[in-house]
Amino acid sequence: MAEARYEFLDPALEPLRALGPLLKNGFVNHAPMVAEALVAMGQDGRAKSWVEANLGNILPANDSAAPLDPTELEGAVGDPRRQDAWRSFFHHRLASGPWEPVLDQWADRLAPGLFAAAAHGLIRVGHGVRALRVEDTPLRRRELAEGLALWAGPYQPLVTHRVAGRPTFSPKEALARVPLVPLAHRRNDGAITTALEQLPHAQGFAAVISLIDAEGDVSALAYDIASEFAQVFLYRVHTPLTAIVFTHAITAVAAILNIAPIVKEVTTRKLVSYGWQTAAGLHSAYSESPAPGPRVLPPEAPNEIAARAAQHGDDHVIKLSEACLRFHEATKNERFLMVPAHARAMLPENPVVARR
Repeated sequence: MAEARYEFLDPALEPLRALGPLLKNGFVNHAPMVAEALVAMGQDGRAKSWVEANLGNILPANDSAAPLDPTELEGAVGDPRRQDAWRSFFHHRLASGPWEPVLDQWADRLAPGLFAAAAHGLIRVGHGVRALRVEDTPLRRRELAEGLALWAGPYQPLVTHRVAGRPTFSPKEALARVPLVPLAHRRNDGAITTALEQLPHAQGFAAVISLIDAEGDVSALAYDIASEFAQVFLYRVHTPLTAIVFTHAITAVAAILNIAPIVKEVTTRKLVSYGWQTAAGLHSAYSESPAPGPRVLPPEAPNEIAARAAQHGDDHVIKLSEACLRFHEATKNERFLMVPAHARAMLPENPVVARR
């Protein structure tokens, strides 16, 4: 994989300065995350052109909202109506001074609602933090602020009941014990957030968070969770929707590992614990029983994965491919070199990007 040249990132982020967190269709604006992922996997020359090709899909930002007062913060967590006030709050909070303590404070506070906006708040924070670790610039601080706001406003805890003293398992063993939402209660024809609102119908799901132990080697645990959900991707993704759903299980864990070097260890443990819960929730709400079966694909070379993702142009394909490359680099598990090809087969090319 080619070397990342982060001097290409800010020119790609600049056109997004006046644009908001949502697309015209109501879904999340992926453009800044895609730009950072392209730079990170050495496809920096495509970052700005990808953004420019997709600007017309993004709603403008509302920057006129007053920032939240400190006395309002707790009441505004989980209130999407205060999204613009959260944006203003974090932009002001990160305008000067060290950004790292702000990240640690709010990642710790927001961890239980990590699934916010289908984990896009967390994921955008992860991309922003990785860029800031290379160089601290105003545009990269903006990315961190936008990500934290997208986490705080639509903050969405999943049904949770911790069980003290319960036996714990490896992610593979734990996943086999996750109850599935009964078909009669599934709501999988709309937003992912709506689908996971049905988790209370999966008997015993509330205790799923206690199936794994986040007190040991937390980085190894995160890699194991990602590896298991790469396997889920190969076995259970058979439609464009399930490709998008299980992309988030993998990219959310990647985001946590981007954040981990900056935050306190206790914060990382909380994030991994709730990251497992989120991935398990996606499995519960969307997986079929029995699984459709594996996609047997040859592993691709890392440079080929990066180039093919950039050429394909789909935002989920790009972000997933970059995450899989990082996971393979750390673990040498070839499963991560099989997932991107399956994602490209399931998701249509971005026609605007593919024409360029």
